[in-house]
Amino acid sequence: MQEPYYWYVMYVKSNTEKRVAADIVRAELSGGYALEPFCPEAEFYYGKNAERKDVYRKRLLFPAYVFIETDMPEREFARAFSTYIYNSQDIIRLLRYGKTDRIALPLEERQRLEFLLKGKRCLDRSVGVIEGDRIVISCGPLVGMEGMIKHINRHSRTATVKTELLGSEVEVKVALEIVSKR
Repeated sequence: MQEPYYWYVMYVKSNTEKRVAADIVRAELSGGYALEPFCPEAEFYYGKNAERKDVYRKRLLFPAYVFIETDMPEREFARAFSTYIYNSQDIIRLLRYGKTDRIALPLEERQRLEFLLKGKRCLDRSVGVIEGDRIVISCGPLVGMEGMIKHINRHSRTATVKTELLGSEVEVKVALEIVSKR
């Protein structure tokens, strides 16, 4: 999407994320603007298949959240979606930034998420090594972001990453495969 564009975030009931995203597309609320609802996903280790190869599956990166990418400015978005949100049984609320009336995800946060998702709406797994008491990520979206990692679970092949979303810190589990310990 061409600049300027915005990301809005809706907090929805658990397990309704995909349905809400599909309903938004069908509701024709765009008013001539481009409108793309999505639920960011992450790739996670699932186990081994019959050939003893690793199997990865996708899960929601932010359960209970639906993101909307659009070129619709905040005022028009709030006007177009207010009745829809009020009448929906699945949407709890439209998130606001901090204690302000801003509803668009701030540019820095949007760019950070876009960098991690690499434009695919899915966070791929990262691969790294442990050197002493340091983690070095060799490939994947977490390269250079070792400081954001708060905890590693080598058995489930996940890392807990702390990031900021709409003015508050959120912990997110992402796939991280540690291939060796030096």
